Amino acid sequence: MDLKKELIGLALLLLIAGLVFANSLSGEFVYDDARQIVRNPLIQESALYGKALTSDVWAFRGDGTIVTSNYWRPTFVTWLIFNFRVFKANPLGWHLLSILLHLGVCALAYCLLWRWNLSAKLAFAVTLIFAVHPVHAESVSWISGSPDLLFAFAFLGSLLCADRVSARDGEERRNVLYFSLSLIFYAIALGAKEAGILCFPVYWLVFKRQESESPAKKTPFSAAGDSRFLVYPAIAAAYFVLRWLVIGRIALPREDAVSLGSTVLTLPAIFVFYIKQMIFPLWLGTNYSLRPVTELNFTKFFLPLIVSVLAVAALWLAARRSSVQKIGFWLFILPLLPAMNASAFPPEQIVHDRYLYLPLLGFLLVIMPYFKSVIEKFIPEKSAFVPLAAAALIAAPLGWQTFHYNRTWLNDLSIWENAVRIDPASSYNWSQYGVFLSEQGRASEAAAAFDKALSIRPTPIAYLGQARNFLEQKKYEAAVSNLLMLTEKTAGEINPYVLYQAYETLAIIYLDQSKFDDAIKSLEEGRKRLPIYHAALTEKLAVVLYNAGRKESALKELEQARNQSRTELLPESKTVLLRLGMLYAEQNRKEDAKDALEEYLRLTASIRDKLTIANRSQASRLLKALN
Repeated sequence: MDLKKELIGLALLLLIAGLVFANSLSGEFVYDDARQIVRNPLIQESALYGKALTSDVWAFRGDGTIVTSNYWRPTFVTWLIFNFRVFKANPLGWHLLSILLHLGVCALAYCLLWRWNLSAKLAFAVTLIFAVHPVHAESVSWISGSPDLLFAFAFLGSLLCADRVSARDGEERRNVLYFSLSLIFYAIALGAKEAGILCFPVYWLVFKRQESESPAKKTPFSAAGDSRFLVYPAIAAAYFVLRWLVIGRIALPREDAVSLGSTVLTLPAIFVFYIKQMIFPLWLGTNYSLRPVTELNFTKFFLPLIVSVLAVAALWLAARRSSVQKIGFWLFILPLLPAMNASAFPPEQIVHDRYLYLPLLGFLLVIMPYFKSVIEKFIPEKSAFVPLAAAALIAAPLGWQTFHYNRTWLNDLSIWENAVRIDPASSYNWSQYGVFLSEQGRASEAAAAFDKALSIRPTPIAYLGQARNFLEQKKYEAAVSNLLMLTEKTAGEINPYVLYQAYETLAIIYLDQSKFDDAIKSLEEGRKRLPIYHAALTEKLAVVLYNAGRKESALKELEQARNQSRTELLPESKTVLLRLGMLYAEQNRKEDAKDALEEYLRLTASIRDKLTIANRSQASRLLKALN
């Protein structure tokens, strides 16, 4: 191979990919980013890093003592911690590193294709389409989509190191080094995404391919690919056990879980959707209109089943032509398998583009070499040029689609405006759209969005959003009606954080109307039902008591909640200390006031949500006045 040409090709690939995703740099923190980054003390406070790495990724929604999701991803959490230490709440740096991580994945893919003896032009063609494909926008342009980038980077790095383990004599030290690095990278990949548990069979194919191209004489270390391979499932099993210890079970049940029967019936439709997205990514959105299949039906089950069987058969027949294509086949299938489980997702969100990040590379690794072999059969003199030309022709509209779609991810309003256009039958999409319309002061449009959401499917999130919009419009009676409906739900019917927000909003409404007793009763009930939010609700209770003229009671409540305010993870829990400082200052207890305010500023030093920033400014002014 001509190394100089290979490096030029790699540089050109990275330049093209960088340009395609460059417009995502101006994006804000959107969707889950606001909670996972801006309002997540676990990644912001160094004293909590240990808890962050040994908890599920959504542990910050509670007090750190309960499991709130099925995701234990220490690699992803480490990535969040690193980014926050470097960039704080400046999204530009986060977006830049996401793009660089994608470029790193593209570089590793290209290097692997070198080692697997694909021609320079074919390697470039495969990686070019992968680099600019629009299904990657969700992973690259959305900061919280980075688990797929991290997993792909670590897994491909592990495969590259595994492929460098030689079967030749005299290279034991080199073998041990690369084998060790491969194992480390695989462990990192597992910590980025659970799908890695299923991906260990790829290593067996890599070792078999490597051995088939090496001299017959082998060293003790590399004599049996099987013995090397067995370490990978052992690491996967160890991760599975650790995850079980953290989560406490294999999987937490969903409140609105899809039934087992429906999950099985939906498998073909999900598979066909992902095939379609790779080949014809014409419509792109956060969520799609595919819903769980509930009955045997030709168009929803039998037809997708036929298409799925034919697609898998065609891909396997193509993949049998070479060891590299076999690797590609399993790179496509194995990471995609967990995404086929509809019961793991809300019924309106059973498919997402981000699950195609690494599988797309595997798909291309099967298809493009097969296409080249067809060209060789009919026009052998053009077999090197035609796949490259075809890739360029395909990549041009794909890259333009990606560049255009990146803009959807620049802010929350554009995300959900696009979402309701792509899937107008989703209650969740309309609920989210209503939330951000309301934040923009577009109350009447928000009201229509919430009405639409509730007409499709009456969910707690939709009722909460509508109630908050009613509050903005001073429609207290309608808002209270919604919220009381939510507070009457049992623990299994509503997410604890949504229930907390319902009690919080209810208290605000009663306070606005000077219905102090109702507000107090509501918050006390909330504290009994939600002990993980005791301090956060106590802060609101103290505000109500203060406005009711019961200042001593307010002070007593705050003092009793002080210790828990230090350990609860919601930013508003720390506000107990601010309220204490304000009350102490009002009573001329200057030293107590300064102590509480200084502790508040210390505990919130890294928190960057708008409310906390405003509260910190207030605390700083008061502290300055006391000094």
